[in-house]
Amino acid sequence: MADAAYRRRLLGSSFIASLATFASASLIAAPAAALTQETAAPQDRGEHAQVEEVVITGSRIARKDYVANSPIVTVTQEDFQATGSINIESLINDLPQFTAAGNAASNSPNTAGQANVQLRGLGAIRTLVLLNGRRVVPSNASSVVDLNLLPTPLIANIETITGGASSTYGSDAVAGVLNFLVNDKFEGVQLDLQYGQSDRGDAATTAVSLTMGGDIADGRGRAVLSLSYSERDSVYNAARRPLAISGFAGTSPLGSTVFDATNLPTAAAVSAAVPGAARGNTFGFNNDGTLFAYQGARDYVSPGGLDYEGFRTPGPLQQTDFAYNTGELNYMIIPQTRYNMYGAASYEINPAVEVYADVMFSQYESGNSLASNPATGPNTGFRVPSTNPFIPAELRAVLDSRPDPAGSFRLDKRFNMLGARQQLERYNVYQITTGVRGDLGLRDWTYDAYLAYGRVDNGTTYTGYLSRSAVQRLLDASDGGASTCAGGFNPFGETKLSASCISYISRVARNTTVTDQRVLEANLQGGAFTLPAGEVRVALGGSYREQNYRFEPDTLLTSTFTLNGVTGPELAGAAGQPLSGADKVYEGYGEVLIPLARDLPFVRNLETNLGYRVSSYDSIGRVSSYKVDANWEVVDGLRVRGGVQRAVRAPSIGELFGPRNLAFPSIGVPVSSTGVRQFSGDPCDIRGAYRAPGAAGAEGVRALCLAQSVPNQVIDAYTFSNSQVVGVTGGNPDLQEETADSFTVGVSWQSRFSNPWLSHLSGSIDYYDITIEQVVGTVSVTEQLRRCYNQDGVSNPKYDPNNFFCQLFSRDPNSGQITNTLETNANLGTLETTGIDFQVDWRLNLADIGAPDWGALAFNMTGAKLLKWQRQDIPGGPFTDRKGTISNAFGLTLPEWKLLTSANWIHGPLNLGVRWRYQGAVENFNNRAQTIDAIHYFDASGSWKVNEVLSLRAGVNNLTDEAPPIYTPAIASNTDPSTYDLIGRRYYVGLTAKF
Repeated sequence: MADAAYRRRLLGSSFIASLATFASASLIAAPAAALTQETAAPQDRGEHAQVEEVVITGSRIARKDYVANSPIVTVTQEDFQATGSINIESLINDLPQFTAAGNAASNSPNTAGQANVQLRGLGAIRTLVLLNGRRVVPSNASSVVDLNLLPTPLIANIETITGGASSTYGSDAVAGVLNFLVNDKFEGVQLDLQYGQSDRGDAATTAVSLTMGGDIADGRGRAVLSLSYSERDSVYNAARRPLAISGFAGTSPLGSTVFDATNLPTAAAVSAAVPGAARGNTFGFNNDGTLFAYQGARDYVSPGGLDYEGFRTPGPLQQTDFAYNTGELNYMIIPQTRYNMYGAASYEINPAVEVYADVMFSQYESGNSLASNPATGPNTGFRVPSTNPFIPAELRAVLDSRPDPAGSFRLDKRFNMLGARQQLERYNVYQITTGVRGDLGLRDWTYDAYLAYGRVDNGTTYTGYLSRSAVQRLLDASDGGASTCAGGFNPFGETKLSASCISYISRVARNTTVTDQRVLEANLQGGAFTLPAGEVRVALGGSYREQNYRFEPDTLLTSTFTLNGVTGPELAGAAGQPLSGADKVYEGYGEVLIPLARDLPFVRNLETNLGYRVSSYDSIGRVSSYKVDANWEVVDGLRVRGGVQRAVRAPSIGELFGPRNLAFPSIGVPVSSTGVRQFSGDPCDIRGAYRAPGAAGAEGVRALCLAQSVPNQVIDAYTFSNSQVVGVTGGNPDLQEETADSFTVGVSWQSRFSNPWLSHLSGSIDYYDITIEQVVGTVSVTEQLRRCYNQDGVSNPKYDPNNFFCQLFSRDPNSGQITNTLETNANLGTLETTGIDFQVDWRLNLADIGAPDWGALAFNMTGAKLLKWQRQDIPGGPFTDRKGTISNAFGLTLPEWKLLTSANWIHGPLNLGVRWRYQGAVENFNNRAQTIDAIHYFDASGSWKVNEVLSLRAGVNNLTDEAPPIYTPAIASNTDPSTYDLIGRRYYVGLTAKF
């Protein structure tokens, strides 16, 4: 009876109690069923087995009842296999608590092929990733861990805790912690194979792993080794109709020019060439040698160019007929080839000394593909001398009418002949940990001290880029460059270059990046003394951590080219400056678990957990963090838990020291797919909602555009045909730490009913509130424009060009086009988010309710309701509420509701399941009239244990072949590729053989 009572306490008020019950009945967890875990018994032990002390994520104190005072979400290896994915982040991003970040669909140079996750949409930089409770070497200057490094086949559990955990783990644990637990007690030999592809025959994935482990030295030691290989094929946007035509840009292979405001042609010459065009228009070059104008009269909002000889490319969104489709050559799914190795061994010399070591190695290739090289604007465009021999007759007549006919003129052009711009990333990563642990011989105190070193070597190769100086030399040559390379360079119309000319202007650049991390840490924990309600337990420790980062760009990326008094990068479309930096931190912490009351009416158990950490950084000095948690077991099966935590995050090396680099942020287009004006694109564009006739503030916007250098002669015919602008990003060495206060409170219930319909029912509900101050970040270009032109009604009501947001970008005085946007880091205002998580787990044995003995049904629902997500960009400024929105300005999709639901039928060796992934409707932040409907994804999976050695599995994801929603301005490719499924219906099969 005593053992039974102990077991009830061990499993009381636990979501994972359902999993433990399932395991005792030889049932497998439902596919991707996120289990909120408070207490858990090891699944492989009998009812009367001795339970060892364990440490749960979010605490340093070992205990037998495995109780967490904060809500913990847990997924298992079986959950991962049931998704059919070969990358662990795909399962994590399905959980309602996460907002998708870098994944297989992240075709961005910024992610460099890495896989990242973020809790609550608070950024990957604020989600701390651990392996077995220890830090993993970061893969970039932002101190973010790449999940591609982790030994997927050996991952036993993944535990996620919400809320600041800096007092337990140090910096970066602002939103929470993601802890990957490795099964270092694996026994036997296991081979796992899996293959998958879409029903269109692409998006193939392959995964192979071999794992072996067992006792060594007559049971005094253990060793495990896992080797794995995986491959993911690339898919281009061209393979999916909704994505193939996207990213419209005015810079096209035809080439275009904007005449200098100081050397304009006559109105008569322009009108003769292109009737109805204004002198300040952007003019493109038709293939027949004629000119066309990019825009017409003020009320002109329909697509079309004046005298354009081509035709409009049909697509899902409206675009001007001459706009270039940049999306076709972009990766929809980025390729990846990956090799992983993980090995661990331990040996017990005596109860006081056990030595251990583990090594992790990963080698993989990935990359991205972007549209062909654009060269545009005063920073990266060109100048054509009036003596160029390829100038067509109609353009010659217009040029000759200028006050200075001999003056050069601007050329913007996209170089399709070089192919797509591609960035190949090669990673070599390793991390070695050695340590010693054991009993101190004082009560039940234990110690653990270890030293870890990790290093990431990243090589990047750029192809498809061009040398601006080489192109300019061809333009300046009296023969158009014919004496330099065969045929020379004719920039007017769609250029076809000879092989020798392509070789002359194209460049290949190679960068190297090295990141390393050293960690020395020692921890002590054990019981201190006993109070009437139980034992007081304490954990103490200290650590030293050092991170070094070095980025060495190719000299091509650091070289500049000055033209017409304007300096820009030599390599058009890419730039970079060297970056090196280091940060060191010394830390000490203490944690105490205090039982307050026990076995009283409505107080079966009450305890509190207190923690404090002090840290001394080279970069920001001394900071501290703390936590106060409480756990109240009201009655058997009912538990209330919660607490408050103060967390800190030191700025990363990249945020502190990042050089200023060229970027091309998207601002969208001013007209929707139905021709409706919207608040996106350039606010000065006459087609957009900012300047709609009769719109509130339209005249103020017009006056502000004039004050910012949009020429008076084009102000009432101005359009901006690109969806991207040129920008600059960079670090700030004066940054201070972020501070975060989080509050969580929740209730969990585990059924104690004997009725078979209710005996295996559990549920929980948790509330969280996280407030981060002095947020390190940038004001996105879209947000700069929205605030500068007072779209929110409060940021610039006087339409003052000296407004803070207006000072973050500038315009080309010749054309009025946005040329330089500033997205450098700063300590901004405040970020707040609140929400509710909930979960229900239910299992029903069919025989127990009088039905035939056909096994059992298992049901799980995990959900999240977002109550608030708002950010203040400058201290004292207004908050922007982003709850229930999707926006390219923030790169986030934040629905109010997210659900992950699964149902399984388990009968002997057979397990059949279905999964429903739901994401609620969201509004387009830049066009509140546009709503993206809720989306439903349905998956099916099955597994069959053929015998004790062999198990088979198969599944179908996105059964109904749901296409991603299309909207503008989009994060990328007309949609949000990180959030929505781009591939469509896909299948997978796999087998596991264990000996």
